[in-house]
Amino acid sequence: MTVTDWPGIEAAGGFRLRPDSASDDANGGAHDTSDSAIGRGVTIAQARRSAQRGTRRSARDRRVQDSWDLVVLTTRPGDLDEDVAAAIRAVAPRWVAITSQVDGDLVVARSQFPGAEVVILGPAFLSERVDASPATPAGREVRYWSPFGAPAFLVAGPKHAVRRLSHELRSLVLSVPMEALLVPPAVFMPFVAELSVRAGDWEALLDHLDLPSAAAAEAVEAAAGIRVPIVPQAARAVLEAIERISPISLPGYAGRHFARHEGQTLDMLDSWIAQARDHAALSDLAADMRQSIDRR
Repeated sequence: MTVTDWPGIEAAGGFRLRPDSASDDANGGAHDTSDSAIGRGVTIAQARRSAQRGTRRSARDRRVQDSWDLVVLTTRPGDLDEDVAAAIRAVAPRWVAITSQVDGDLVVARSQFPGAEVVILGPAFLSERVDASPATPAGREVRYWSPFGAPAFLVAGPKHAVRRLSHELRSLVLSVPMEALLVPPAVFMPFVAELSVRAGDWEALLDHLDLPSAAAAEAVEAAAGIRVPIVPQAARAVLEAIERISPISLPGYAGRHFARHEGQTLDMLDSWIAQARDHAALSDLAADMRQSIDRR
């Protein structure tokens, strides 16, 4: 399986979307295809037409595949623009994989893409964009780290869909029970929330582990139905161990990465609060996070 960027997709016969425009309609779908064109690619209307098998298509429309095997959503399905969701339905992917582990998002994705087999992909690696410079080789703008021998993704969902996708992707994925994807975020996302409260300051997080540890214990009980005490000293030891073994600087990485996903972090806290029998720590942590965001 080749993982590539937009130019690579186009070179392989795929496409990228660009907004429909009145000028396209007026010109019968023609548009500027120069390298300087902003958002160059096929329009959503052209993507829809490409899915209409048996119809006559232009040479440009034929560049668009009649169907795709797999579409991976790296945003929450409920946050997709309807035009984008419609274009995904038009290319009729066999599988749609979501990376969001927020409770209920799998149901949302199934309702949006009823013709696809919907699964959850849990990334099992770290990645970060490197500083852009003329010395950065093309295709090396993002670097990745995964533990040796580990799969790139964990996959969970309906058994038949997971079995077929695992057969296609082979060692790239590892099939796991749904709980294996839902419980780990319950353990670590409260610490991510505390990191957000501390404005991305890793050392401040390590000095304030009591509340996120209690919140993590409540979240695990909400997600798995079992109470597992999480000791702040043990949490600190684990965080420091991960920091030591990761070749990517975890203090800086975590602050930058999770700052972009504060809304999703809050949604996960709220989901566990709604499910938990005891949620005092989760509620306090969610309140602290909201106040921290409002003060900025």
